[in-house]
Amino acid sequence: MNHAPGLAILRAASGGTMALIVFDIDGTLLQTDRVTIAAVCESFAAFGLPEPDAKAVRATFGQPVEEYEAWLAAQCPKRAAELVAATNARELELIGEAGRLYPGVRAALETLRGTGHRLAVFSNGHEAYVREVLEAHALGGFFALVCARGAPYADKSAMLACILERFPERPLIVVGDREDDISSAHAHDGLAIGAAYGFGQAGELRDANAVARDPSAIPSLVTELTVEP
Repeated sequence: MNHAPGLAILRAASGGTMALIVFDIDGTLLQTDRVTIAAVCESFAAFGLPEPDAKAVRATFGQPVEEYEAWLAAQCPKRAAELVAATNARELELIGEAGRLYPGVRAALETLRGTGHRLAVFSNGHEAYVREVLEAHALGGFFALVCARGAPYADKSAMLACILERFPERPLIVVGDREDDISSAHAHDGLAIGAAYGFGQAGELRDANAVARDPSAIPSLVTELTVEP
């Protein structure tokens, strides 16, 4: 496995190289459908709109927040700003009330941190959303750095560039359920673990270096990717 020049190769307790592991949130750590679909349905009802198709809402998960909000706005053009604000506010409330981590997420994070890997988060969600997820589910202590959509980050590749500048551990391993998670990892000469239990559409994880069917598989996949032959 190639490592960036000038970087010390650190060893994890698992026997592999100490990695910099960057997690997506929606569809990777958080069961977003328990939060966002409910928030959208409640807001639509309050605005007198027909109940949205859950599949259409789910398709926005993991996409840049601007695209999600544009979809919301298009459902009620005359009151677009009000609808977006109301939905976002209710979503923040539901993160703690109804949101759940995927089974096995906390144990996987504990294992990875305990074996010496450096963990970070990047998300296409806005900062308030990301902060609420981490606080409501007591995840903040696992992550050395958190990057959310918005200035100064144009996309996930820009977030990864910032994270890579801060920390020396290599290889970079991104864990996520959408195509931009995989492509951003490879754009920075990193590896990608696809979260097949998330919201990605067919084919989005085809270029992943490994695929996790559930969060409990992530630590062993990290070990496989970091133990050199």
